[in-house]
Amino acid sequence: MTEARDQQKPAPPAGVRPDTSEPGPGAPLFAGVDACRGGWVAALAPGWPLAAPPRILLLPYFAAVLRAVAGCRRVGLDMPVGLPSGPGVRRCDLLAREELARGAGPDARGAGARVFLAPPREALAAATPRQFQALHRAARGTGAGLPVWGIVPRLREVDAAMTPALQERVFEVHPELALARLAGRVLPSKHGAPGREARRTLLCGPDCAWAARGVHCAGVAAAPHDLLDAVACLAAACARHQGRALRLPRQSPPRDARGLRMEIWF
Repeated sequence: MTEARDQQKPAPPAGVRPDTSEPGPGAPLFAGVDACRGGWVAALAPGWPLAAPPRILLLPYFAAVLRAVAGCRRVGLDMPVGLPSGPGVRRCDLLAREELARGAGPDARGAGARVFLAPPREALAAATPRQFQALHRAARGTGAGLPVWGIVPRLREVDAAMTPALQERVFEVHPELALARLAGRVLPSKHGAPGREARRTLLCGPDCAWAARGVHCAGVAAAPHDLLDAVACLAAACARHQGRALRLPRQSPPRDARGLRMEIWF
């Protein structure tokens, strides 16, 4: 089911059933969230593994995400929480790269590169890609990969909203690590047909038609890989609630300038 909130909602895309109900006593208890074109996608379900397709929400702002998942016990978020300052690089990012590289087979070579390095806090003040690169280079001594600028607006939203107290319930997940934990191996790239099929089968089982196409509503659009990444974060949220999730670093994650733990769960 797909729902858009906090803005006027046009007719839903073909093949997607609209969800206009308000959360109630039977509302989902866990959520996974990913950024997508025009906003955010959230997948909500009462547990893991999925007994039915999750409830899918398309939301324009992270503040709207937090309102929508306010009743969830745990929320996995595919976005850096806690940013380094100055030249430092987050240890959790480096450990995540090592974890994926170590578990990658012949069909997943270069998997460590699926983890980008969170930019320094100083670079979030940039108004243009050129200024972002200049601030990034001034703080860290090197430029950032081109895709990083694309998520800076989402990073700003998350950084403005997150607090150390909220981080106990809403926390960073890397979907590639979550998928590897579920599958027992690092999956092929999501950009190829074998990787897409492996993700759908792992996360959705035989009833995976809903995850094979993207959804869009009111200017927010989630591609199939966005949906699957959100579901992978949902699985990690359930695993953490059950005490089965893993964390990088394993012990004593450092805190950033705002007191947020720089850690990745999966």
